[in-house]
Parts: sequence; C-alpha cells; structure tokens
Amino acid sequence: MEFQLPDVGEGTTEGEIVRWLVEVGQRVELDQPLVEVETDKAVVELPAPAAGTIVSLHGDPGETVAVGSTLVVIAADGEATAEELPKANRSPSAAPMAAPYTRRLAAESGIDLGQVRGTGPNGRIVPDDIRRELDARIAVRAQRAEEQANAPTDRGLSPARRRVAEQMSRAWREIPHVTVVEKYELSELVQLKHQLKPDADGAGVRVTYVAFLIKVLALTLPEYPEFNARWQGDRLVRYPDIHIGFATDTEAGLAAPVIRRAGEKSVLEVAREVARLADGIRQGSLRPEEIGGSTITVTTGGRLGGLFATPIIHAPEVAIVGMYRIQAEPVIRNGAVQAGQVGYLSLTFDHRVADGVQAARFLNALGESLSRPGRLLLRLR
Repeated sequence: MEFQLPDVGEGTTEGEIVRWLVEVGQRVELDQPLVEVETDKAVVELPAPAAGTIVSLHGDPGETVAVGSTLVVIAADGEATAEELPKANRSPSAAPMAAPYTRRLAAESGIDLGQVRGTGPNGRIVPDDIRRELDARIAVRAQRAEEQANAPTDRGLSPARRRVAEQMSRAWREIPHVTVVEKYELSELVQLKHQLKPDADGAGVRVTYVAFLIKVLALTLPEYPEFNARWQGDRLVRYPDIHIGFATDTEAGLAAPVIRRAGEKSVLEVAREVARLADGIRQGSLRPEEIGGSTITVTTGGRLGGLFATPIIHAPEVAIVGMYRIQAEPVIRNGAVQAGQVGYLSLTFDHRVADGVQAARFLNALGESLSRPGRLLLRLR
C-alpha cells in the first residue's frame, strides 16, 4: 500500500522531510512512527497506516513534498515484499565493463562505476576514466568549499521560518488590523495566583498568567461572539465552541497549539494543557488537531516582553489578545497612593468584523474580569 503525505494542518499544502525513522526492508507495526515532517505549523511524526514491511521510501531529508505525494510503500502482512517479487518483474541495469584493477581503483576512490562514462573499447571503463572522475569531484568539492567560505553569514530563512513569513505577510496584507490597548490594575489576580499555588503544586501543575487569561477569555467570549469567528472564503463563521490557541516560541518560530473547549476546563486543567502542548510543539509530538482549529489566539509578552505590542492576527481568525509583563507601580486607591501590580492588555481585531466600540467593550470586559477575578472564583476553579 502507498502511504501519502496527509494534510497535517489547516490549509497545509506541503511539508519538508526532516528525517526517516525507518528503512527499506524493516518490519513496522500499526501506528509506528515512519517519518518526521515539518510544516508551517510544526514538526510532526507520521505513523504507519498498517503493519507490514517497508518496500520503498520516497524523498530525502530536506526535500519538500506536496500533500498527496507518496512517502512510503508498505507491503502489508500477506503481500509480497520487494525482495520476494519475481526477478522477471525487475529491470536490472547492465553491469559496467572494467578490468579488476580498474574496479579496485574505483572502490578505493569511492567511485560508483555506474556513474562513470567509459572511454575504452566498446565503452569499457579504464583507469584514466576513474582518475578523471576523481579529479572532477575534487574540483567540485574545492569550489563548494570556496563558495561556503565566501558566503554571507546570513543564508536566508529556514523553510519553516519562510512559511511563517509567508503566512504573516498574507495576514497583514489581507486583514485591516486595528489594536486597542488598556492598562489594568491586576493586584487581585497576582494574589489569586499566589493563593492557588499550593493546590497547583500538589497537583504537579505550574499555574501561569496565560492560564488565567485563557480561562477568563473563554468565559468572556460568549457575550462577544463576533470575536470567536473565522473566515471561510468570503464568509464569516461564528463558532459555539471556544478553542483558544496560545502563541509559543519554538526553534522553528512561533506556533500556536490549541486548548480545545477552554471554557469547560478549570484553571488548573488549562495550566496542565498549556504545559503539555508547549512541550509537545517543541518536541514535534503533537497530533494535527492539537495545532489547528483555534477560533481565537492569545499571546503573552513574557519576561522579555515590552509594555505591550500589536500582534498580527492568526488568520483565518479575526482577533488576537495580548497580555504583557505585570509589574509593581503606584496606584491610587480611595484617594491614596499605594503599591499595586499593573499590566497592559491588547486586542488586535479585524476591522471588517467589528468596530472600535465593540472592541473596547470586549477588551474592558476581559480586563475587568482579570482585575477582579474573585467574583469568578467558583467558575475559575
């Protein structure tokens, strides 16, 4: 049977072979990993569709193949393998003509006689043919070494980064981005995170602010369904379920694994999923449904972030929410200056879908819930 490159993410049209995990003639079991493939979403392992023996592998590491292209041919149990096929069905190549000395010279030089053009009688390969081939290869290697030595240090974008760049450029080109930003006093959120720490530690979970953001966003979105939507061609589709992607830094660039039905999970469950998916996206072990299908995305500035940013929307979605560094600042409470914890939130939205008033209301509802999470405590746990 032929195993073809599947669509491992939304709109994926091609993938780059990273490395083969099997070899020709090897026996494999159902769902045994066959190959690592890198797409614009992530590096994923593709499993065997059936048990059997590997007959042939198609494509070399670093080669880009289109979705639908044959990657592996497997002889399922009971089928003939390549070694068992009748010799009459094979097409052997003619053996090169060469004397024993010439063959030994070729072997010592690492030269395949099948790649050498013979200049002797009747096309026989002679020692001078081997020497010319060896000289030519040495010259090619020297030229390549010189080119590499004189090449610029920046060799351009990696295939994965190039695909991210194309996606970002298309989103920026096609979507009228508008960003609203507001500053919120988040002392109660900081305190709640501290209060939940013993329970989280007991459950083996590290609760981060992104877990609170995802949970509160999931609770807020039902009142603002226009932001929980995706474009399908020229149609805008709103979704009843809330699947929140969160931007994650990987060696290949940004990726956005997905917390599915985030509103049905507690903060601790969201935090556990965030940690699992972040590790998985970096290791290339996530399933396709875990890296696609989000209805809205969040991003966080982290420890190295600035005050705030204006993120690019993860098309075909219509909005992305940003949360940035929370830091101590003086705040005014009841007319007195006190120490507080302050942070910025941003909402970047598609202006075709909503206007500034709707966006401001949505961001303020989200910010107020994060500022006073105590009233949502029962829903957060």
